[in-house]
Amino acid sequence: MFKRILLAYDGSQGAQLALGRSRELFTTATEVHLLAVGRIPEYAETVSEVDEAKEQAARHYGAAIEQAAQGLRDAGLSVAVHLEYGKVGDTIVRVAETIGADLIVLGTNPHTALKRRVLGASADKVVDHAHCSVLVVRVTGTQGQT
Repeated sequence: MFKRILLAYDGSQGAQLALGRSRELFTTATEVHLLAVGRIPEYAETVSEVDEAKEQAARHYGAAIEQAAQGLRDAGLSVAVHLEYGKVGDTIVRVAETIGADLIVLGTNPHTALKRRVLGASADKVVDHAHCSVLVVRVTGTQGQT
C-alpha cells in the first residue's frame, strides 16, 4: 500500500481528525512524515520580521507536532518531523516531492466562500499539483462535538 506518507499537521481540529483517520493506513513498514508550515510575511521589511515569524511558528507548531509524532512513535512507527516556511499548499507539494511521498494526508476545516477566496485553498492547491495521491479529511459540523 502506501510506504511513505506526508501528513500536513498544524494541531488544528482538521489536522487532528486527519491524523486519527489516517492511522489505519499506517503499518510498521510505513514511513510517516509530519509537516507543519509556518507562514512568512510576504512583504517583510526587515530580516528581523522574517526571523520573528519563524520563531513564532516554531513555538506555535513545535509542541503540537512533537506530541503527535510521539504518539505515532509509541505505536511503533517511523516518524520524521518537518517545520518548513512558505505558502502552505506550495510547501506541502514541494516537501512531498522531496521525500518521495506516496500519499499526502491533510485535514481541512470548512470556510466561507469569502474566507476561502482571501486565504486561498491549500487543500485545492495540493490536490491540483501533487505528484501522488491526496487524502483530504474534512471537518463537518458534527465532528468534535461532545
